[in-house]
Amino acid sequence: MLKNSLYKGVKKTDALVARGYMRLLRNERKALIVFLVHSLFKDQSEIAKGYVAPQQCITIALFRELIENLLDADYRFISHKDILQGLNSGGKYVLLTFDDGYVNNQRVLPVLNEFSIPAVFFISSNHILKNRAFWPDVLYRGRKKQGRSDRSIKAESASLKSLSHQGINEYLLNAFGPESLTPVGEIDRPFTPGELKVFASESPHVFIGNHTADHAILTNYDEKGIRDQVSGCQEALSTIAGNKPEAIAYPNGNYSQGVIDICREYGLQIGITLDAKKNYLPIRPGSKAAMRICRFIPDAYSPISKQCLAFRSDTNMIVENTLRSVKSRLKWFS
Repeated sequence: MLKNSLYKGVKKTDALVARGYMRLLRNERKALIVFLVHSLFKDQSEIAKGYVAPQQCITIALFRELIENLLDADYRFISHKDILQGLNSGGKYVLLTFDDGYVNNQRVLPVLNEFSIPAVFFISSNHILKNRAFWPDVLYRGRKKQGRSDRSIKAESASLKSLSHQGINEYLLNAFGPESLTPVGEIDRPFTPGELKVFASESPHVFIGNHTADHAILTNYDEKGIRDQVSGCQEALSTIAGNKPEAIAYPNGNYSQGVIDICREYGLQIGITLDAKKNYLPIRPGSKAAMRICRFIPDAYSPISKQCLAFRSDTNMIVENTLRSVKSRLKWFS
């Protein structure tokens, strides 16, 4: 309780300091800012159905607001290929990313086409090939039916992240039965291979990336397991989408030097984490920075305009270091 309260307090202070910094100084270092979205909802009524874990609750309207806010701040939207070609160190850039492979991500296509901006979609290939539901959604809707609180479900979800994908699947099957890994509808299901093939080819603004074969948290695997997950996804997506991915988003943001070295062996030159920071330029393809690109997670729980000010602020590096110090010093409270 104390640990969580202090952590939330530092995060709240982070947002206040960042917004004050931007409003008072009106200055920001040129950088690349990367954003993550999972599901994309039509509206609040779709979210309220409870089929999908409420990770961000981003609607199409909120996503559009995010884009417009950053365009107003003179940011240029890029793809990972622009990073590989080299970014001008005097520019301000945004990379939009979607993780997992939800079919509801198709809803973004009209927005991308309207603004003529790209996005990278990181796909877990076996979810596509086997029509398998994403495990956080399975856990969430199963426990909600049992009357569990969101806080309890979040803690249980965190505990599962130390397991392999096989371990997580076995846990869910034992908890909720043999049909639990099957999607329940259009909101929570992944693309089919045919849908992904069309999606990847019908717009020049869509790019496909690796998110491992089974949404595998790679630091939970031995070398062979890492290789199987990375190479399996590379091969599957190359067959489905027509091009071998050049970028990977590490599931749960977990990576190590060993993971990075294996990713490079399979042709991956960009690695995306969940470290919440701006990416200062230059970023050289294949470099340490290119394989550890940081990413923010916007959500529906505070105004997008305020979040964007915090994301653009250069106070984030200081606050992140403070957070790490707080968490390490409070481990004994766990």
